[in-house]
Amino acid sequence: MSLPAAIVLDRVTKVYDEPVVFDVSLNVQEGNFVTLLGPSGSGKTTILQMIGGFVQPTAGRIFFGGTDMTTLPPNKRPCNTIFQDLGLFPHMTVAENVAYGLKVRGVDAPTRRKRTSNMLGIVALEGLERRRMHQLSGGQRQRVALARALVLEPAVLLLDEPLTELDERLRQQRSVVCIAGSARRFSP
Repeated sequence: MSLPAAIVLDRVTKVYDEPVVFDVSLNVQEGNFVTLLGPSGSGKTTILQMIGGFVQPTAGRIFFGGTDMTTLPPNKRPCNTIFQDLGLFPHMTVAENVAYGLKVRGVDAPTRRKRTSNMLGIVALEGLERRRMHQLSGGQRQRVALARALVLEPAVLLLDEPLTELDERLRQQRSVVCIAGSARRFSP
């Protein structure tokens, strides 16, 4: 008997004024990485938003590890999403942005500090903990968003063009770290 796929899209459709995503089915096995390719406006971000719970499908169902997640809000899914706009809090420091989800989950302050520090080391932002978002480059802001998502150890990590602002050297160096860091957590 095989285990259920980590993520299943079962005939998912999203219609606004017209169909944006139509009858998409996809099975992603645990530990796999999937890339959605297509031109601008083809529905890639909408699919990620439906998996993450930010947009409800018009039809079809979404499962994580065999559990129907279709109607659950984002905060009830074992999933983190990094969208193109990053969603960082400009009034917070780098460390506060990374620790935010841990604080919301009630993680104690010493554990938050330790996990935040460890994650900032992984994304090569140590020493920048007290900076605000306007003091960072585009690539540094993307690494803050990545650290904020990974510090929560999500079962599923959705990335919507998260590396576009990174320079080529960092893209090659850090994308390997991100993949290795999230692969072992990619389970329902």
